[in-house]
Amino acid sequence: AMHTAPPPPYAVPVEGAAPFGRRLALVDRRGRLVRPPELAAVGRFHPDGRGGWTAPAADLAGRWGYLDGQGAWRAEPHLEHAGDFDDFGLSPFLSGGLWGYADTTGAPTVTARFTEAGPFRHGLAVVRTPDGVGYATPDGTVAIGGRYLQAGLFGPVGLGAVRLADGLCGYVDRAGRMAVPARFDGARPFNAAGTAPVLVGTEWGLIDTAGEWVVEPRYRILNAFDDSGLAYAGADTAEGSSTGYVDARGNTVLRRENEMDDVPACGLVKVGDGHRRGFRDAAGRWAVPAVYEWADRFDAGGACVARACEPPAWGVLRTDGRFTPVPHPEPVTDDDGWITGFDGGHGLAPFLTADGAVAHVDREGRDACRTEATADGAAATLRDASGAAVWSVVAEAGTFEPPEAWLSGGVRHCIDHDGAWDGDTAEAARQLLAAPARPFHPCSLIFGGDDPYDLSDLDAHDLERVRDGALAVIASKWLAGEWIAEYPFLLDRTQACFDEITRTLERRLRAAFGDPLPGARSSLRSGDGEWSATWEVDGRHLVLQYYAQIGDGDTEFQVWLAAVDT
Repeated sequence: AMHTAPPPPYAVPVEGAAPFGRRLALVDRRGRLVRPPELAAVGRFHPDGRGGWTAPAADLAGRWGYLDGQGAWRAEPHLEHAGDFDDFGLSPFLSGGLWGYADTTGAPTVTARFTEAGPFRHGLAVVRTPDGVGYATPDGTVAIGGRYLQAGLFGPVGLGAVRLADGLCGYVDRAGRMAVPARFDGARPFNAAGTAPVLVGTEWGLIDTAGEWVVEPRYRILNAFDDSGLAYAGADTAEGSSTGYVDARGNTVLRRENEMDDVPACGLVKVGDGHRRGFRDAAGRWAVPAVYEWADRFDAGGACVARACEPPAWGVLRTDGRFTPVPHPEPVTDDDGWITGFDGGHGLAPFLTADGAVAHVDREGRDACRTEATADGAAATLRDASGAAVWSVVAEAGTFEPPEAWLSGGVRHCIDHDGAWDGDTAEAARQLLAAPARPFHPCSLIFGGDDPYDLSDLDAHDLERVRDGALAVIASKWLAGEWIAEYPFLLDRTQACFDEITRTLERRLRAAFGDPLPGARSSLRSGDGEWSATWEVDGRHLVLQYYAQIGDGDTEFQVWLAAVDT
């Protein structure tokens, strides 16, 4: 029957320092409060079969139970863990160190009796008992085995991959018979077309349901097939190494040329040339043209965060190619610099707003709600789509801090010396000129060191470049090679920021000290890119230097101001 209930609520995080920590609220599609932020975790909502919804969730003490679509507990939190509901409408739960299954009412249908329990696929789930690994039916009966070392998900053709005690892999049918004898070193699930990847030695091939070769072993990589019938594969041939996607018969559908995801999403594969990204379908056709500087993998709801090239804009991209720009500077990133996107699984992606709040954007590109903190970080507020406050809390100052701009960060986010940039640059220069001279050598962000006056680890080449004087780091930025590859626009933007910083400082110093010495080049440290200007002031050299360095794909930028003895 068609599910006609209102959509399930969104789970929205409110982030704070200890003891507040990270808490989840539930809001409806317009951001109105369904449950205040008093949950530690929320799984995916699943139709309950009666026109409502159920989701596993944990309270702030880490105890798991099951919520309904109105945010009330169907089953009070008392479990050690609870997993998402599978296609059969069952959720594995952990109680007393053992696993069982609950239905969408939150009631256990299989008491906790397994040491491991996986999701049901095609009527069977992989479980582990003291006897070994096997397959259970929804009533908890171990229908197959219990004696295997490992077992894989049952496939649509009624076969499951198992590993026997001798380490070899084969396939069992629903009756537990070895339909394909165990003679492989590895085995992945069968696809709907009736072929499966198997490993012999170090090479993968494809077999049919009778165990006959469709493609004899020749792949060094052959992943499991997804629902669209594609598998990521790699092979070494006389012509060289080749990677891409193959179909169920081993025919190459997509060949990797530059960038390519090794896991499809919603039947689409993200590809790119290092500057533009798009998506191809299972037939290799362009489903979404490559006009995006960045794009995430599509979530289960068919949406992803993306950045359009022309004009540059962040927004939400759908699998049908619709792109909706959002009026926010950038998406929120995690501590490692990666975009969070729709990874939460609840249909919202967080974006940093121009005023420092976090807007939670739905799959249609609309702001569903926002979270914001006061300037001193002592209070947090959750607002609905209309901007009305639906919840707030007061804590110690510094508890709630908005995320910093990272991908759209401008000059302000590169500055280390506020006095020289926001204050009087000439006065900062005079302070350096008046400081006692000491031996120094500017540090590299890539190659270590954070004290320009600590010369203990310098090699002979660097020791030759040691100067006497005083140094200030005006601006600095380090970009990991992984970030540059992921966000190709980041390098150009950072370079533009440092160009602006250098030009502005030179202009201010010219106004204070006149034109720099013609032809003078006072390199404080040699790099892959540098520029300097030198003034003679009261018998000392005042040096402004821009510096760039590349190492193992990482790139650093710095601007130094130094007073150097002549």
